[in-house]
Amino acid sequence: MCSLGFNAFLAMWLGFLAVMITAITLALVWAVRSRQFSDQDRARYLPLESGIPTKEK
Repeated sequence: MCSLGFNAFLAMWLGFLAVMITAITLALVWAVRSRQFSDQDRARYLPLESGIPTKEK
């Protein structure tokens, strides 16, 4: 087995992991700071609201 290939694969995998952890952390910090989680009562009922207008005869 080629040691250089495995080391390159490991370095790329760890780099990708570091980038993804950083991106997820930044997204979570942004969401908390912009109060995305502040109105949980409204968010609870959003899937139940219909966006399809009803036709009246």
